Amino acid sequence: MRRLDAPSRAAVRAVIDAHLAELKVLPGFVGAEPGFPVVDGRILREPAILVFVSHKRPPTEVLAEDRVPRQLGAYRVAVLQADPWRQLEAKLAAEGSAFDLTADAGSLSYEGIEGDPIDTEHEIEGSLLCHLGPDAGWPVLKPFLEATQSSLTVAMYDFNAAYIAKTFIDTVRGGDIEAALTWDDSMTAPETEIRGQLRQRLKNRLDGAIIQCGSGRRFASAYHEKVAVRDHASFWLSSGNWSRRSQPDIDPIGDPATAKGMYSAGNREWHLIVDDESLAQLYERYIRHDLEAAKADLEAGEPGVALDAEEAWRFPDLLVPIESLTAEPGLALATVEPMAPQALPSVPRRIKVQPLLTPDNYVGRVSSWLAAARHSIYLQFAYITYTDKPSDERFTELLLSLAELSYKPGLDMRIIVGNNGAADKVRRLAEAGFNEAVFRVQGNVHNKGIVVDGESVLVSSANWSGDGVLRNRDAGLIVHDPEVAGYFSRAFLDDWETRARPTLADNAPVLIAPDDGSTPSGMVRMAWRDYFS
Repeated sequence: MRRLDAPSRAAVRAVIDAHLAELKVLPGFVGAEPGFPVVDGRILREPAILVFVSHKRPPTEVLAEDRVPRQLGAYRVAVLQADPWRQLEAKLAAEGSAFDLTADAGSLSYEGIEGDPIDTEHEIEGSLLCHLGPDAGWPVLKPFLEATQSSLTVAMYDFNAAYIAKTFIDTVRGGDIEAALTWDDSMTAPETEIRGQLRQRLKNRLDGAIIQCGSGRRFASAYHEKVAVRDHASFWLSSGNWSRRSQPDIDPIGDPATAKGMYSAGNREWHLIVDDESLAQLYERYIRHDLEAAKADLEAGEPGVALDAEEAWRFPDLLVPIESLTAEPGLALATVEPMAPQALPSVPRRIKVQPLLTPDNYVGRVSSWLAAARHSIYLQFAYITYTDKPSDERFTELLLSLAELSYKPGLDMRIIVGNNGAADKVRRLAEAGFNEAVFRVQGNVHNKGIVVDGESVLVSSANWSGDGVLRNRDAGLIVHDPEVAGYFSRAFLDDWETRARPTLADNAPVLIAPDDGSTPSGMVRMAWRDYFS
């Protein structure tokens, strides 16, 4: 069947409801729902009962009386590892907590800039510095920051790399630099330490604020942008944070010895540096817009905005299996050829570009761009989360249009997703009508990029979820140029052929960490945002 339709879902749901009492007493039961099962790494397009557990174990470790039935009624039963989000929802429900993990979309108060200047197509002349992570992230970003002469305006979700903080502080203190920084509110311990260091070392040289997210705020769940504007004239825009994973302190091009194992050291990211005053000042204007709104909140008595504010509620830490965080042994040890940065186009010419921001214009511009594809669509995302919530309608429409295109003869669609929770997310997309043959799974993917027809490319920070596409703060740029698109297309196809796999492995048993701080052998304790960012 092409998709799991409503009558089939209802029939399976009736069987689940009839057996729910016996399922609930099974050890680690989290929930059950209708869906397509994943068997031996492949999606079976048949209605089934999916049982989610907090820690899926091999049958040899489960007592016979604790095993999930193989069939209920007329339907196969498949056991899946519940992702941390499902586990946390179930935990809060069991505790009787009224805490809402998702922001009320109707309560968000973001207002853009009058005239919506972000939604204007621009023409730029010159070249763009195209580069990748982990091939050449920090070796390009560092000199970009150090070349600052007068001003540095930054919007950043995750800033946990001490060596980036040192460069930022040294650069601002080394000259008469006007610095501004907007930062997401859900900080990890290393970020809290860096935040204090920035405030202590830079004092009044830094104009900064934490951007509060959630119900009643401007953005839903994350201030997720990754943009740095230098001297009102150039900007760096990326899928990657200022983190140890997104900008690892390695130089595989300048020091080839570090190329081996680079896919274990860092994420796959796409980056751009653009020298254009008009565009740079446009992104800077919006960062300042967010900063001034946060400062107005501070003046109105909101205590969580200042950089020295006390930390608010945060998601629990996670326990992650060590083997799920490392590249497969063959890839980790393989000799690789890092892709060098390139200033493109090779001969400077006028290029059409479309700046993007969420919540402003991302979904509309990306939807129309993809709908016009003629030959190929390549997407690489950390994750793609299907949703049919009424508040996510525009994102749902985008996904359903791509689902139709995934079967279109003559259109080469390929989608790489990260391995965190991939089996559950890809099967859900298949249930919504996607051709599962277009998907491959790759470890350590943090990218959020698209190439269309080999002629245009999107570099962006926006994850594909309802919040990521519609309600968070994210930034991107569509570049209409075959040489720029070709650079990122080559990177994508190399990943597709060399590092991505066509089968769906069981999701790793990522668990909510206990409050006592203990970490079992074979597991790593990670902050929630480090795992999902």
